[in-house]
Amino acid sequence: MAERMDESRIERVKQRALGRWTEILRSLGVEERILQRRNGPCPLCGGTDRFQYTDKFGQGNYYCRHCGPGGGFKLLQAVLHEDFASVLRRVEACVGTGGMAPPRDAAAPSPERMRRLMQRLWDGARPLQPGDPADRYLRARGLELASPPATLRCHPALGYYEPGHDSRPRLLGTYPALLARIQRPDGQVVSLHRTWVLDGAKAPVPEPRKVLCPGIQGAAVHLYPATDELAVAEGIETALAVHLATGRPVWAALAAGNLERLWLPQGVRRLDIWADNDADGGFEGQASAYALARRLVREAGTATALDVQVMVPRTPGQDWADVWQAQARERALKAA
Repeated sequence: MAERMDESRIERVKQRALGRWTEILRSLGVEERILQRRNGPCPLCGGTDRFQYTDKFGQGNYYCRHCGPGGGFKLLQAVLHEDFASVLRRVEACVGTGGMAPPRDAAAPSPERMRRLMQRLWDGARPLQPGDPADRYLRARGLELASPPATLRCHPALGYYEPGHDSRPRLLGTYPALLARIQRPDGQVVSLHRTWVLDGAKAPVPEPRKVLCPGIQGAAVHLYPATDELAVAEGIETALAVHLATGRPVWAALAAGNLERLWLPQGVRRLDIWADNDADGGFEGQASAYALARRLVREAGTATALDVQVMVPRTPGQDWADVWQAQARERALKAA
């Protein structure tokens, strides 16, 4: 069955991608020679110098003298040889959590520079402590952690940047932030996830959740170390709620598009996938959860026993953090 295209979902992705297309295209594998803003062969129709990438309107714009103008989605379809639905999901995975760095005309920073930046931010943060801004944010969601994960920290004052009219980063404010390390199964840190917070809620900024570096591609926030059992969910708050409810080790994939790409460590024999119920928004959460389950079962084959279960909340629009909060309110009412 073809994936349902919801117009509001498409428009939401377009709005979040606006002004960020060059970094999005880079992160999804478009070669630098295509993005260098000089005449060259068209990825769609060939030739020698008929194509030029301009990003004139912040939409990944290009112009070809043979096949005409286009934008980022059409360019990705040509380069990746995928249909619109697949490309939409890839772009959504990049921007759905604010995953892209602010666009810049300069070349992307080197991996070494990003590693230094990640380490500097991490060193400037501290393990979660009762009453700190990150702890208050989590407690407001019913997430009281007796043993906070070592992969989470609280940064006391982290700058929040958005691209200005000239596409250069512009500081909108400084707020406390919940930092989370994004790791591969072997423990290598590939990026940081940042949630800006204020007074027990998300900070009043356009996108309070952002991934520092793009291209996490199957890495996750290892909240509690995997054993032969592992639970996975999309968001950090959802994953923490699952841990509190079940006691299981849990990882957060951060986005539906990344959930289905998740890498498992060796030795896992039981995987519980706690999906978001997106029945009111294109079934993205369910689709990604079952895509992960199907992929892992196929990869395991008959040689390795792998028990995979998918759990979905009953109510459309809810995730398991919502369920946990509702149950916490019920417990509080009964105790009153």
